[in-house]
Amino acid sequence: MISGTSKSESGIFVIFGGTGDLSRRKLLPALSRLFERGELRGSVILGLSRDKSTDEAFRQLALDALSEAHVDKDVARRFVERMHQHCIGRSEPGDFQALGARLDELEREYSLEKNRVFYLALPPGAVPGTVVGLGQAGLAKSQGFSRLIVEKPFGRDLASATELNRVLHEHFREEQIYRIDHYLGKETVQNLLVFRFANVIFESLWNRERVRAVEITMAEE
Repeated sequence: MISGTSKSESGIFVIFGGTGDLSRRKLLPALSRLFERGELRGSVILGLSRDKSTDEAFRQLALDALSEAHVDKDVARRFVERMHQHCIGRSEPGDFQALGARLDELEREYSLEKNRVFYLALPPGAVPGTVVGLGQAGLAKSQGFSRLIVEKPFGRDLASATELNRVLHEHFREEQIYRIDHYLGKETVQNLLVFRFANVIFESLWNRERVRAVEITMAEE
């Protein structure tokens, strides 16, 4: 089933950027734990990348990532059995049409309901074009449900966030969209808030009258 749905539903979890750093370090380990809890059984994971590869190579990449995340070996082995890879090429219209054909093929092979989740583990600049490509290929709709998860910074500022919302709503309904920024809940940010309000000196100084902007940088490999 697809996590968050009833036990009878199955579908495909599509990862744009399936071989990227975010997928390897965060997403695949998280999905394997959902699988261990029984929330993804009966469903298929399709990892997308720009380069041509094989299902076997993608499964091995996943096994290596799960090993680094200390996922139980037996769980990891069973989890990757229903993982597949697909080349999205240059993300041109024909590439999205080919993606649609691959989804149809997997749904027939595994007798899946046409429930699809598209997870955009992509650089922010690649998100609008991907959303347009999905919409123009008719992948924003299906006989089951189609859902879109937008990962990482949502625009650079208010204007770019507003424009991204416009593109999203041009192809997907609001109830189909889930936005997530995995940096917003970082403990450092939370600690700064506690530090401010727990100290009288800073509480009176750190406010909109004296602070024009706050920039937080998290450097990672």
